[in-house]
Amino acid sequence: MRKLFSLLLVVAAMFAITACGGDSSPKSVADKAMSALQKKNYDEFVKYVNIKTKEGEDPEAARKMLSGMLQEKADKNYEKKGGFKSYEIVSETIDESGDKALVVVKMTFGNGETEEEDCPMVKDSEGNWKMDMGK
Repeated sequence: MRKLFSLLLVVAAMFAITACGGDSSPKSVADKAMSALQKKNYDEFVKYVNIKTKEGEDPEAARKMLSGMLQEKADKNYEKKGGFKSYEIVSETIDESGDKALVVVKMTFGNGETEEEDCPMVKDSEGNWKMDMGK
């Protein structure tokens, strides 16, 4: 009986960790971010970006600024290529520390052109995976 109780406790703890663990993998975060980017939902896209701010800076203001910059640049870039047609997650590599990862994404555009992008990922202070834009 005691072993059964211990086993149930372990299973319950695993469910709790999984449910509260935020975005569970770098691949799933990259997938959500690319989906938002494809839909031109830049405000949603920046939710998946690790925003580093200096002391006293407002992270939400930084997100809005990044969203605006993305809208301007991405729209022009995608328009030249006939639009952002589709994407595919090619690979996911998590480093030994478990705090950094690299997700490779293949993007296909309306003109048939494809690009593979390396998406560095990091865990934020809350343990959620985010895209690392290096700033």
